[in-house]
Amino acid sequence: MRSIAEAGYRISVSGTAADELFTGYYDHHLAYLQEVQGDAALHARSVALWRQHILPIVRNRDLKDPSLFVTNPGFRDHIYQDAQAFARYLKSGWSEPFRETTYTEGLLRNRMLNELFHESVPVILHEDDLNAMFFSIENRSPFLDRSLFEFCGTIPTRHLIRDGKAKAVLREAVRGVAPDGVIDNRRKVGFNAPILNFLDVGDRQVRAYLLDDSPIFDYVERSRIEALIENPDLPTAKASFSSIF
Repeated sequence: MRSIAEAGYRISVSGTAADELFTGYYDHHLAYLQEVQGDAALHARSVALWRQHILPIVRNRDLKDPSLFVTNPGFRDHIYQDAQAFARYLKSGWSEPFRETTYTEGLLRNRMLNELFHESVPVILHEDDLNAMFFSIENRSPFLDRSLFEFCGTIPTRHLIRDGKAKAVLREAVRGVAPDGVIDNRRKVGFNAPILNFLDVGDRQVRAYLLDDSPIFDYVERSRIEALIENPDLPTAKASFSSIF
């Protein structure tokens, strides 16, 4: 947003809600496999493509089973994965039961609508607005157009994922406009900041800043953060450290 402002632009365009309208997350693949299980040929081919293209790039341990939602359509533990481990860093007990609104019978569509109305999109829009307005930029999210939303609801579920690619309809809609290398990339890439690349916890001043008196320690155990800093190379430490800060 700083770069956009410095370049003289006053409006930014985001891709928010594309994942929730067209499918985009790794658990969408598994929900899709559950949806198409009644078509034996399509299901078998989709599972084979998932094993070939998606399984090798999925890191979430809960999402490595293609039959996850077939055998347990109510499974949602992957959404709050390790929540209890993170909660142990707090001074008071914390837990948040998963809630889901029923909009439609189909598992995939219902998850996408919950993400759109209650989960990921509202949070993203709030943060996007804060980031944009800090630099006096008006952020726009064209995927939230009502007509587009209504159109996406008419797309048969079987067409949402194709050849192991989520957002299949959107990918083909921009074929010839966006580079094929982008369109055909199945990997889901987020904008996760590698926090330990920005914070040298071996630097005394950085350590002192992180552990200095702060309102955050009214809620977070300082001693546990100090222990994380002592072991910054551990994957669990990185995950916990990033989540807390």
